[in-house]
Amino acid sequence: MRQFAVYENLPTDHPECFVEIEAPMPKALGHDILIKVKAISVNPTDMKDRHGLTARLTDPLVLGWDVCGEVVAMGERVTKFVLGDVIIAAGDVQRSGCYADYMLIDQRLAGFKPNDLTDVEAATLSLTSVAAWETLFERLKIQTADVTACPSLLIIGGAGGLGSMAIQFARQFSGCRVIATASRPETKAWCAEMGAHDVIDHAGDIEAQLADLGEPNVTYILNCASNLFYWELMSRIIAPEGAVCLVSSTKEKLDLDLFMVKSVQINYELMFTPSLYDTAKMWNQGAFLSSLSKMLETTRIRHVMTEDFGPMSPQTLAKAHARLESGKTVGKIALSAMNAK
Repeated sequence: MRQFAVYENLPTDHPECFVEIEAPMPKALGHDILIKVKAISVNPTDMKDRHGLTARLTDPLVLGWDVCGEVVAMGERVTKFVLGDVIIAAGDVQRSGCYADYMLIDQRLAGFKPNDLTDVEAATLSLTSVAAWETLFERLKIQTADVTACPSLLIIGGAGGLGSMAIQFARQFSGCRVIATASRPETKAWCAEMGAHDVIDHAGDIEAQLADLGEPNVTYILNCASNLFYWELMSRIIAPEGAVCLVSSTKEKLDLDLFMVKSVQINYELMFTPSLYDTAKMWNQGAFLSSLSKMLETTRIRHVMTEDFGPMSPQTLAKAHARLESGKTVGKIALSAMNAK
């Protein structure tokens, strides 16, 4: 089978940023399903993993953690799917990714593709949807049933893939006043389209803008951007006994004592934790992805694909990564399966 691999951190305009290689067809065992890749989506974590290479690798690194594909083989413990099912999943960072013709995925991490979406639209759902749902309702512990308390949720960086799904879930399944940040006209309009009650400019004075909205202290914060840059600001605007969720890694030391006097809960969300540690929540992630189909049919939840870069190739993958590096993406980028030889 064909894969697109990286061996070192090369710029996206380098002809060998991504290299096409031939690899043996993997065999599905245990909980694994083997899928024929139909479409993929790229995420900032793909770009960060590529940039994290400090020396040339001996073995190829195949990235990609958002996929839509058809089940073509199954391990002996698979009970959830049958041959021919089309699934969506975010994969497992310990395994070879979806920049490929075929991919192995644990059945517990996969859900059925929504019927009304194209393959490329469906491929943009998994990673950010799981992360957004876990962030809001498992980490921040926002109550889905309480629509009377009207707490406030600030989403810093609302126009990306994670922010886009978090805005929708919070608007549809909680009583929160959803406040998103964005800085460009198109990203502000996108956040409003996703359902944010208010959109403020993170290039401006966030504290002053929140005060103008009558929300000088917010109950919850989801920070989709830099932790260090917003750290002191978050300590000032979070409400007493509020909660903050972080999704980015931080190399620098953070001063937790800034949040002590308010008894603030600081949470991290990494949707790959269940697969990294083989926890029982692997089943939850797959079940949630299957439930997305009903959400798409019965609520105003929608996919967030905004750009389709065509079939995977070294050139289109490099172009997609360059788009991520620009910092100007809105929603999610998708690519379809490789062109047949």
